[in-house]
Amino acid sequence: MSQLHAIFTRTSGFIERFMGIIQPIIDAAQDEHTRLYYHHILEEEEQRLGRLNELIPYLGSLIDGNKAEQLSDRELSRLLSDINLERFGLHNFREHLELSLYEFQDEETRSALNSMREATQEDYLRVKEIIAALSERFSDGDRRPDLTDHDEGHDIHQVDHLKASAAQTGAAHAGKAPGAAQTVSAPAAKKGLTVGSLKGL
Repeated sequence: MSQLHAIFTRTSGFIERFMGIIQPIIDAAQDEHTRLYYHHILEEEEQRLGRLNELIPYLGSLIDGNKAEQLSDRELSRLLSDINLERFGLHNFREHLELSLYEFQDEETRSALNSMREATQEDYLRVKEIIAALSERFSDGDRRPDLTDHDEGHDIHQVDHLKASAAQTGAAHAGKAPGAAQTVSAPAAKKGLTVGSLKGL
């Protein structure tokens, strides 16, 4: 619980920082396509931040007095569902960070985005391990969360935007980003809709 609390507290700070980075793009957008694209990303992260603002204090309450050990199977199932939803959130957030690297050319912003991207990837993998360990408390395998790895065939180190050619213009990057969002983010979001099925258990 303490690891999850630390991870989600960190990602909450990352989200707020990221939102501050992309808000100026929305405000200064010269076309509706760009504005809607980044506004969609912003809304997704705002919704996730709202969930984290509820989950983080709950995890904190479980740490006090080691209350996690006293959870019933039903309570643990609900907790696993919430945590698994945020695992999808970490995956999508990392992709949002990757896509935003097409937009920014200044080294300071790119370095900040890349740093958050790498930390988010590590957190995503760690949360997946924690969920697998927690789910062992269930005797019925059908009640365990789906731990499908959505990164199969995707190596984060192959997506090194910091080494992208300086010859690419900001306009070219902005043109690529919306297309990438349609082909990369949509499948993850679709799969994320099934996570809440555990909550009915």
